[in-house]
Amino acid sequence: MQQLTSEPLPNAGVRVTCILEHLGLIDGIVLHRRPGGFVFQVVANPERRCRIEAQLAWLRDIGDREDQRKATRIIPIYRDVRVEIAGDHVAKALIADLSRTGAALMLDERPQVGTTVTVGKRFARVVRHTPDGVGVAFRLPFGPLTFNERVIL
Repeated sequence: MQQLTSEPLPNAGVRVTCILEHLGLIDGIVLHRRPGGFVFQVVANPERRCRIEAQLAWLRDIGDREDQRKATRIIPIYRDVRVEIAGDHVAKALIADLSRTGAALMLDERPQVGTTVTVGKRFARVVRHTPDGVGVAFRLPFGPLTFNERVIL
């Protein structure tokens, strides 16, 4: 979770409003601080609490699915690729698999989700962490005529 303010973390008992991805604005009261954040109790009427619980259950359900990726995947012949992270650091990676819209990269480093990277010559955004590296989404997908196992990033 990312702290979007430079304000110090709130103390216990302080009322807060948090913006949580996939959940929206959530009101609560801080129970205690922890390294890099805090724990809070949700303050919501029963109807809102039910909607939050349903959304959390849905998120848990899709998180349990083995593979949510929809695009056809290939393993290219040329799997070695350079990954430029934050415009100033280059790392070597191995393409685990590739689709027209993204790639799974075997990479020792784990840039934060949302980080813009350059994979070979293609701009991409980190969309997930995997046990072996990261998944990226390309800014522009491959065209049908250029996407095949001989593609070189």
